[in-house]
Amino acid sequence: MKKQPWWQACTCYQIYLPSFCDGNNDGLGDFPGLISRLDYLQALGIGAVWITPFYPSPLVDNGYDISDYCAVDARFGTLDDFRRVVDGCHARGIRVIIDLVVNHVSSEHPWFCDAWNNPGSRYRDYFLFRRQPNNWRSFFSGSAWTAEPDTGEFYYHKFAPGQVDLNWANPAVEQEIYRVVDFWVTQGVDGFRFDVINFLITDGIGPDNPEENGEQRHEFDINQPRLPETLQRLCAHVRAQGDYFLIGEIGSEDPDVLSRYQSPQLMDVVFNFNIGSQKTFDVSRLFSQLKTTLAAQSGLPTLFFSSHDMSRMISRFGENERDTGRALAVLALQLTVGGVPFIFQGEELGVTDYRPQTAEQLFDIQGKTHYRTALAAGSSPQQALALAIEHSRDGSRAPLPWRDAPFGGFSSVAPWMPVGGDIALINAERQQQDETSFWHQYRRLIALRRRVAALHQGQQDSLDLTDECVWFTRSTAAEQVWVAINFGAPVRNPWQEIEAEVLYGEDAQWIGKNQCLIKRRVHGQAQ
Repeated sequence: MKKQPWWQACTCYQIYLPSFCDGNNDGLGDFPGLISRLDYLQALGIGAVWITPFYPSPLVDNGYDISDYCAVDARFGTLDDFRRVVDGCHARGIRVIIDLVVNHVSSEHPWFCDAWNNPGSRYRDYFLFRRQPNNWRSFFSGSAWTAEPDTGEFYYHKFAPGQVDLNWANPAVEQEIYRVVDFWVTQGVDGFRFDVINFLITDGIGPDNPEENGEQRHEFDINQPRLPETLQRLCAHVRAQGDYFLIGEIGSEDPDVLSRYQSPQLMDVVFNFNIGSQKTFDVSRLFSQLKTTLAAQSGLPTLFFSSHDMSRMISRFGENERDTGRALAVLALQLTVGGVPFIFQGEELGVTDYRPQTAEQLFDIQGKTHYRTALAAGSSPQQALALAIEHSRDGSRAPLPWRDAPFGGFSSVAPWMPVGGDIALINAERQQQDETSFWHQYRRLIALRRRVAALHQGQQDSLDLTDECVWFTRSTAAEQVWVAINFGAPVRNPWQEIEAEVLYGEDAQWIGKNQCLIKRRVHGQAQ
């Protein structure tokens, strides 16, 4: 019998380090702060943490512009602090996954500093320079090409000018990244989350992208033909060193595109934005995407509804400002249907979105860029701010409230961006002390998934939708579970006639709004 990979049983927890916990009271989250909260994560039942970039960086894009791949930014601590995080996690049964950005480097990375304005540089071919740029546009708005001052050439960047794309058609670049992977393997990490991995330029600069209705379609600058074979080599290099969890962030919501990058030779999982990123709650669309994904992908989908790149699920999906009933029902689905769940820091507390009121309260480069571009195009400041907020990723990035104290106990000084929400109500200390709190409900569901094998390794036997109730069964050779989660008006319980142990919820004739029922039968045991 094939052994189940360790990550399949995990509930993964994303740590956006700048906003998790400040350990040295400078207003910025860091590794000492994370170390101080490892017991919290263990108590919650987390099986793996995914830590967003912590490398030296000028922070043009919150650390996704790396200037040194093999070091820790002093703002977050030291390499010894990172090792203490790894050791502390492992001592508590928690695996460590790190974000690795290999599509681009910071414009302050030594490779680019040497190549910049220097055609004779040994690193010149690590990047993409052209005398005549094509029409490719940045994903942050505007041209993807920036001119050098003296050479008459332009360099390519899919995102900000400070995030310079690597030339993966150059074998030397590939070997450099292997050395980076090897370094972090020696530090004890258990996996990698590869950022925008389908954006790598493996085939060089191609023709102009087509324009449709004033918008550019990214036809030739992503998903290039030689990318799968490049990724196979990268994944094989990592797997040759042990049992590592490989996650690919794919910049697409198309299940056919996502499925290209998941296989035993490629990524273990890909980020399923098609499931998790819908802007408002629509159970029919959610069900349809789940059904399509489970059929299309060769492996398990990832199940997440919040991240550092998107508005928080509780703020998008609720029928009021903090709809904990809806949020808990979504969590129940996330932890019981087939997939690998990722929760984002603060979801377990019911933290809601940060909402800027002025342009000065924007922190995200994407929001700021859209604001400036809109002003330059003639929009009023109010119109530009509305557009900036729509595109900004600030909503989910506010510091966490740990206790009812100034700055939510995140720090003893004003944090890098404001702590949002009702700190007195939603702080972690208060919720941990209250057995009826939202935090404890999260904890119980996470523990249930970990304890019941059919919920993390069971085959998905069925998946159905009646009105707004999702219901399904999963099974292993030893047990079967029946799950029903209703997001709308009361519906008849589809599993009431099943004689089985009730693990969660009430086995009543009707299932109410935002209620969940989970039943289990262990084969060979009388019920």
